Amino acid sequence: MDEESRDTRVERHASWAELFFDLVAVAGVAALAHVLGPELDAAALGLYALLFLALWLSWTTFMLYGNVAAGQTRVLRLMVGMFGLGTMAASVPGVAHTVLGHSSDIRPLNVFAIAYIATRVYGSKSWQRGAVLLDFPVVQYSVGLLPWVASLWVDEHWKLALWAAGVGLDLLLILVLSGSRMLQRVQSYLTAPQRSRRRPRSGGRPDGTGPVIHGVSVDPAHLSERLGLFVIIVLGESVVQVVAAASEARYDIGLLTTAIASFVLLAGMFGLSVVFGYAGLPHLRPGRIGTRAALGLHCLVTGVVATIAVPLSLVVSHGSDPLPDQGRWLLCGAVAAYFTLGVLTGVASHSADLPRTISRVTTGIAAPLLLGLLATAVSGRTLVVCLALIVLAHLWFERRLTPIPLKQKWKTS
Repeated sequence: MDEESRDTRVERHASWAELFFDLVAVAGVAALAHVLGPELDAAALGLYALLFLALWLSWTTFMLYGNVAAGQTRVLRLMVGMFGLGTMAASVPGVAHTVLGHSSDIRPLNVFAIAYIATRVYGSKSWQRGAVLLDFPVVQYSVGLLPWVASLWVDEHWKLALWAAGVGLDLLLILVLSGSRMLQRVQSYLTAPQRSRRRPRSGGRPDGTGPVIHGVSVDPAHLSERLGLFVIIVLGESVVQVVAAASEARYDIGLLTTAIASFVLLAGMFGLSVVFGYAGLPHLRPGRIGTRAALGLHCLVTGVVATIAVPLSLVVSHGSDPLPDQGRWLLCGAVAAYFTLGVLTGVASHSADLPRTISRVTTGIAAPLLLGLLATAVSGRTLVVCLALIVLAHLWFERRLTPIPLKQKWKTS
């Protein structure tokens, strides 16, 4: 373990360089809107999930580097990572056009793959020699990139299959790879008696017992701030897309109603995730779940929130008309998924009792799904107003409910 006690760490906040680096998320979310267009289907959703996970894994690699390095963070390294993420985001519309529009130009796919490989490899080399990140070690290893490398020499369909295999491998490693157990095994291997008598390698200890391997851990407060900022940026980009759609719509009372309801919906998610949540996760309190669980839930929450901008923009443009089936289910399903993740967070972090959980399931999950199922002839404007009222009700209850006492501390695995 890192010898520095967490209780003695000086509280710090995101640096200017880290804040500037996070702005690349704006470009990523805006680019992903090209994937979830009006003609939404399973292929578009699958491609969106794949590209979002690739962008999120790359962002997380550099975010965790800055978290651990603290004052020793190299700004140039962050800027190189930002450029790589920007290149990935810039190629997303071309990837969507090739895959969903059945174009024969595979250059955007190769650009995306090369940028992803280079960004992840460069990011994995950010750590000091011999340092093992105990909380999220997958960002230091590149085994999940092997399918991406192989994809450079195959056609479009095999490219996507290999990309999915690579991302799936990284997700599997997140679930099964423990930094603490890995550190123990490496240290046991290096300190075995038969190996201590061998000639020490470069970078080994002066006493010849092998390389210096040590564990490092994240700063929980700084991590929660960065995760919360990422959620804010994603919600902010959704606001930008709604404003852009409103600037091209016909000005009337209906547009004003839609704009207010859309803003209330997005602002309400901000309140649940940041004001009444922690680390950008609704219903979470400080010190309740492990770092890996928090990062996994953060990935899902931001991925869901980023999808809401597309149907909201459609409603702003055509508020008096019912949404297409795909758009209606995307909007209602995203809201239901958001509250589902909130319920999981509350249960996993012991911040919700049975009555609260039942209430959240009924109003946050069942109600949006019923709207998606039954509101086929309802205007998109009315649908957004109903969803905004659901979010407002949750905010009202959060203000009135007394938090459940703390039962467990923040974990590092």
